[in-house]
Amino acid sequence: MIPASEVLAIGSLLLLAAGYRFSSGPHRMGGRRLPVAAGHRLCMVGWLALGGFWWSEVEYYILIRDPVNALFCAMALPFFGYLAYHHWLTIQWRREYPALRWLVAMTVVAGGIYFLVERVPFLAGWLIQVVAEQSVWLLDIAGAPTTLGPLDYGEGSRWYRLGSAHQEVSVPVEAVWSDSRSPAVSIVLACTALQSMIIFVGGVLCTSAPRERRIYAFLATVPTIYLLNLIRNAVVIWLTYEHVWGEDTFYYAHAWIGKGGSLVALVALAYIVFHYLPEMQDAILGVMDLPWREPPQGMRTPPFAAGTPGWLSIAFVTGLVLVPFGAAAGIESELPLDAAAWAAAALLLLGGGLLWFHRDPVRPIGEGVVSPADGTVLSVDERDDHVRLSIFMSPFNVHVNRAPIAGRVTAQQRSGAGFSPAYSAAADGNLQVRTELETAVGPVAVTQVAGALARRITSYLSEGQQLAKGERIGIIHLGSRVDLELPLGAEMVVKSGQKLQAGQTVARLAGS
Repeated sequence: MIPASEVLAIGSLLLLAAGYRFSSGPHRMGGRRLPVAAGHRLCMVGWLALGGFWWSEVEYYILIRDPVNALFCAMALPFFGYLAYHHWLTIQWRREYPALRWLVAMTVVAGGIYFLVERVPFLAGWLIQVVAEQSVWLLDIAGAPTTLGPLDYGEGSRWYRLGSAHQEVSVPVEAVWSDSRSPAVSIVLACTALQSMIIFVGGVLCTSAPRERRIYAFLATVPTIYLLNLIRNAVVIWLTYEHVWGEDTFYYAHAWIGKGGSLVALVALAYIVFHYLPEMQDAILGVMDLPWREPPQGMRTPPFAAGTPGWLSIAFVTGLVLVPFGAAAGIESELPLDAAAWAAAALLLLGGGLLWFHRDPVRPIGEGVVSPADGTVLSVDERDDHVRLSIFMSPFNVHVNRAPIAGRVTAQQRSGAGFSPAYSAAADGNLQVRTELETAVGPVAVTQVAGALARRITSYLSEGQQLAKGERIGIIHLGSRVDLELPLGAEMVVKSGQKLQAGQTVARLAGS
């Protein structure tokens, strides 16, 4: 049976390639018209599949004591999930984002090259042999004569091998001058800098720039990466065989010095590429600017409410990153895998639960005066000069509040300091924000009341602001209450105990 990781790896690239193609414009297939949105949906699934694949690789990197790559793999699903979210925004907003298309194309090209070489041992073996010979040549000219053992393809076919088998092709490195206590070193595919080179190859090829400048950018970066990698290999081999830091020498030399040096080199080379290809710089900056992507005029950024605390997203993403580490609990490792499992569960429950609480779904807006909140009707009663509707919002309700009727904000007052249960009479002294509106039917007021759990009310309004019916006016964090005051004569169409959604008709007034 083909492992799930293999399906995710190959399927993700096929989905992204198809998504890139179909999101370029309307297409016809089998006599049916495929909208651009279909391409973006394919990209969404492709990104999630790619993130799932790299997630599944965390255990392997833990086993070989490579925490840096393990962390990068663990971050893949949150990152690629975020890219999928932006394809969803593109569908919602009906506005393309060029940097996102560039990233899809670059991923297909780079990922396709990598998986082809990695899955075909014959190709991987050729590249590994060349890199190994040139790495030891550098050691030879530096006065540390080194030899290579025979190329080892491992078990299985030389023409195609499942990545999940992790039967790496390798070339052992031997040195008569090595310390007897040092571990043996072998050159494998990860030592060829293939991953770093294909990132630049994909980025350069997929940039919309004249061919000549793309060739210059390629020549300035890819050969440089290759040469620097040979130096890195030589340094790691020398440090390990000299046993510089004892039994952990290879770990420090490979996982920290080697990886850190590679990162610095990639940043420096990116600066060089930007000189030849400012278009690529624009694309990369466009990807980096995704968190600040602005919606079209009159639209919002779903699915969470404005005022949602940023730390909730950080907590949830951190939980996702820790999941594959927690799933590897039981493996012998210096990493605190058992603690990661508990931390992942706690962060996902906390962050996910509170993000769900701050959801802001689309609500259809009814006729007449509409409910300013989701919840249960506590009371409908007539006072001296107005009719009051009280709505209790439990922690399970949507807590974004809306304007019950079109009008202008004439006053807004914050008062109270208590935190009694929102359904009790004592809640009238709770922290609250009262917003008064001037409307076509007379004065209307909406009071947002904090509850026992709610400790913060976020208003989106300012005095003098003109509101449309159903427009979002703020959010009360956790269980709370909203009171709606209407002029006498309002025909109420709801009763105590009734369940409501924001935007649902609650009253009729002449002129509303």
